[in-house]
Amino acid sequence: MVDGLDADAYDALVTAAETYRAALVVKLAGEAGLRTEEITRVAPRHLREPDSVAGARLLAVPAADGDEGGDAGSTALGGEQIDRETVVPASLAADLDRYATSQGLADDESYVDVSPRRVQMIVSETAARAAGLTDGAVDERVTPSALRKTFARRQLVDRGVDPRAVRDAGGWESLGTLDPYLDPLDGEALAAAIAGDGRSDDGSAERGGTTALPGFEALADPGAAAPAAAVVEGLVDADRWAEAWVVRRAVGGGRADVTAAAGVDREALADRGVAAAGPWLDAVTDGAPATTDGRQETNGRPAVAVPAASDGAIHGALCAVAADGDAVDESERRALAALGGCLGRAITAERWRELLHSDAVTEVEFHTGDDGAFLARASDRLGCRIELASTVDVDDDVSRAYLSVEGARPQDVATAVEASPGVSDFRVIETREEGCSASVRLADGSLVRALVDHGATVRDASAAEGRVRVVADFPEGTNVRPVADGLRDRFADVRLASKESVARSPRTESALRDGVADRFTDRQWAALSAAYHGGYFDWPRGSTAEEVADAMGVSSPTFHNHLRKAQRALLDGVFEDEADRPTRRDDGRATPPGE
Repeated sequence: MVDGLDADAYDALVTAAETYRAALVVKLAGEAGLRTEEITRVAPRHLREPDSVAGARLLAVPAADGDEGGDAGSTALGGEQIDRETVVPASLAADLDRYATSQGLADDESYVDVSPRRVQMIVSETAARAAGLTDGAVDERVTPSALRKTFARRQLVDRGVDPRAVRDAGGWESLGTLDPYLDPLDGEALAAAIAGDGRSDDGSAERGGTTALPGFEALADPGAAAPAAAVVEGLVDADRWAEAWVVRRAVGGGRADVTAAAGVDREALADRGVAAAGPWLDAVTDGAPATTDGRQETNGRPAVAVPAASDGAIHGALCAVAADGDAVDESERRALAALGGCLGRAITAERWRELLHSDAVTEVEFHTGDDGAFLARASDRLGCRIELASTVDVDDDVSRAYLSVEGARPQDVATAVEASPGVSDFRVIETREEGCSASVRLADGSLVRALVDHGATVRDASAAEGRVRVVADFPEGTNVRPVADGLRDRFADVRLASKESVARSPRTESALRDGVADRFTDRQWAALSAAYHGGYFDWPRGSTAEEVADAMGVSSPTFHNHLRKAQRALLDGVFEDEADRPTRRDDGRATPPGE
């Protein structure tokens, strides 16, 4: 699977396009970040000039049919729901204007009036032609998804654009590889961030991107070493940084381990007391970059430390020490913070990948009776047993948990929910003589979600008599101590009850599931999971579509849209040829064809 194209390969791909329309398809994905389906929806009426940046052009991206609810940040254009706005380079805007004029397109006629499947074929045909013209220098497997990755890399790495702008311009639902907790930007702000080119009088923005670039490149190299080692080696290749190291997370103030270092040996770092103190501790504690103008741990030189975090799990901190006396500026902080997020994501992805391919795993069992853990508190108050059937992410901070309760009435569970901070919206799915099936909205207090954020596969989760028991798998050889440390930050009395290496029996997932799971977007998977666990597919139904949609915090049309597409993916997996099936990304997340 192609992860993205360098500048030469991308230019060769555009040159290889046999028609003007084919070149536009490539450019709309590679230079505007549009998805396959979105390319077929944009029209001349969606292109406009922003007020904030002269010479820039904004392209409004219409929402999918049936997605009337839209996202929180969506707007309307002449009665049409708009998903977002993205910035197009002046050259692409000129190409779009020229094509619309030559073809006599009306304002509401699509530039590329073909099916999404045909868009995929256009990219595939152009890539095959480019591969032939360049003797294989361009990979013939290029897809619209690879072109979107090219867009993201160019903005984030080559140009050092604010990650929030890239997130919103490309329509990514979260910045899992960068920072998922940033506020959205409107079109004018996007134009200032992207089309404004990040210009500054002192050139600091350009330096911020270039001094972190080798770290991004090292992390993206498929033949590189482990993520931490690759990043620190890459950073010291830049003249700006004399040293770089990664510190494994420890509980506040405790000792830690240096897991990777470049430009300095570990003995020297030990002599400076890096394992006991330093800017990394502030970065881990605050979850934000920390800078210093010089201290013992950094050999008296300016330095910056950024958390290596992924979806709320902080694996440690990445530290970079300047080669000269110049202080770390804000653009460098932002660039390295993005790199730290990518590193955290890569560490989690590496654990998932190892777990998928390993014949043995490290099985761990955690117990907690912490009052902050909802299952523990509810089972204690009600004297019941609760099993967690599944959790579905509603957004980056909220999950919906599906529970099976034995020994308590639904109304008693509802009362416990009302008294629990961070837990709300109790919904009964099925009532039984001795209990019920139900779901709750969790904004906090989920030990299961915390473990998944650390890269674990949860096998079992239950609570009784005020104690939660969770069994999970990590890749063989995983150091569980920092995971336990991270959990204790959220649940004070969590205890690692057991840890052992066990042989894993062959995976039982069917070829059908392996083939179709890669097709779902996060929202489609969430809709399908919520419908399944909410009893939507039961007869009689445990929940109506409107009830499931309401539980997920979306409109009924939006839920139906995502569910229908997920169901179509399942059917495609049954009826299509094996060769047409996509490949799962290394981080284990869903990537449907053409995204």
